[in-house]
Amino acid sequence: MSSLTIRPATIADKDAIFSVHYEALPLYHEFYGALFRVHPRELLPMLTERALKNPTFVFLVAEMEGSVVGFIRYSIVEEQSPDATHEKSEGDITANKEVKSKKSSPPLIGPKEHLEEIWDRFNKRDVEMDASKEEAVKGQRHFYIWHLMVHPDYQRKGIGAKLINTVTEKADDEGVPTLIVSSESSHGLYLKTGFEDLGVWTVDNGYWAQEIVNRNIESAKSHCFKR
Repeated sequence: MSSLTIRPATIADKDAIFSVHYEALPLYHEFYGALFRVHPRELLPMLTERALKNPTFVFLVAEMEGSVVGFIRYSIVEEQSPDATHEKSEGDITANKEVKSKKSSPPLIGPKEHLEEIWDRFNKRDVEMDASKEEAVKGQRHFYIWHLMVHPDYQRKGIGAKLINTVTEKADDEGVPTLIVSSESSHGLYLKTGFEDLGVWTVDNGYWAQEIVNRNIESAKSHCFKR
């Protein structure tokens, strides 16, 4: 494998980061394309640029021969009192479900109007997940990884592990934990890089996709009247 460089991202990397993100999750984008008012192919470029300009987030990119082939986005959550509420930042429409409902979302982000009830049910598990994360850190300072993406052409070459280790080494040097939400496909990678399970929440993708299809059919029904 060619020499790999891990470096801080700049705003000039926004198109490359978007491309990696979009290519890495085709099935997710198909799902959210059916659910959201604006398709991810249009949302992600804007959200990527917004996140890069947000000082809350740290972006690192993996570069090979001048091309960005992967990236990681994380934030450092400062110590909080037990009753403090951690407000998540906007910009994630895949792994973490930062957007909870239309009422709390920016105008472009959120479900189609006739799918809002499905979106609310889909996100109910987040309450349990958030409670699990809060119990794990108990208000202490920690690193939170929002995204880890590697272009499909470069997956299973150790790039993801190098990006993760770059972040966890920083956290380990400070003696603080690192949290991440994993898909099933990435579960093994995180175990290999020293993470441990806090819990498992099953998502039946087929069920939710069918719910969207059924609701779309209902909303598209035509009516014929006689007077």
